[in-house]
Amino acid sequence: MPHRGPEAAELVPKSGWLDGPVAYGRGVESDGRSFELFLEVYGTLPRAGPGGDEHTVRALGLVPGPSPETVLDLGCGPGQQTVALASALPEGRIVALDVLAPMVEQANRRFTAAGFGDRVVALVGDMAEPPVDPGSQDLIWCEGAIYNLGVTEALGAWRPLLRPGGSVAFTEPVWLVESPPQEIRDWWSSEYPAISRRAGVEARIESASYRTVGSFVLPASAWWDEYYGPMRDRVASLRERLPGDPVASDVAAAAEAEIDYFVRFSDCYSYEFFSVQPVG
Repeated sequence: MPHRGPEAAELVPKSGWLDGPVAYGRGVESDGRSFELFLEVYGTLPRAGPGGDEHTVRALGLVPGPSPETVLDLGCGPGQQTVALASALPEGRIVALDVLAPMVEQANRRFTAAGFGDRVVALVGDMAEPPVDPGSQDLIWCEGAIYNLGVTEALGAWRPLLRPGGSVAFTEPVWLVESPPQEIRDWWSSEYPAISRRAGVEARIESASYRTVGSFVLPASAWWDEYYGPMRDRVASLRERLPGDPVASDVAAAAEAEIDYFVRFSDCYSYEFFSVQPVG
């Protein structure tokens, strides 16, 4: 899981692109070349992290009330889940937000190709301060990026943006077993100490004065089909193109380590989708 870490002057900004546990910007200096190689691996994946259109649509089905008319997709990355949302909500107007301009450009190309017109747009911005009016959003969506703010903190920051009856849907890493092996516990402790069982996430939701409407765990296939499988191909291509290059080697090694942990411990953790609503 990426650390939020220092400001962009020192590291690649962390606010909400990659869904995966490690690779988004961890230690990648924004010196041009490092970032370019980083994007060569991560910026060309079908998705910016574990997921799939079927899981996005399933989570949308957990959102209570009438079909959302205004949607804010925070940490949108290249916008694949935004496309799925827009397709499932043909009358919906969606603003997608990401901190990285290359991801926003890719998302807008996808929206244009899908023929959404001006009802779906991606913007560069900070998920902590989305550029929308208070009380304007029926639904706030966040696949794999809420950890940048923290569940309780994010839900508190986004609550003023919701219309009455509005909802938030997000994914958060969870332990699937009571006592994971020490090796994977240590790794997650260094990457994202807040990881917990489902009950821990629900406690943070309640701390923000929200209620959990529904949830489900992403299957292992959601990590492989459009994320780790293509990532392996990108890493192999990078190593072949730049053999012996230390910067390329570091980028590749980080991705390989992330994949290896999931190969060995995928029964211990995953992402869980939560649909939540403010109470009171």
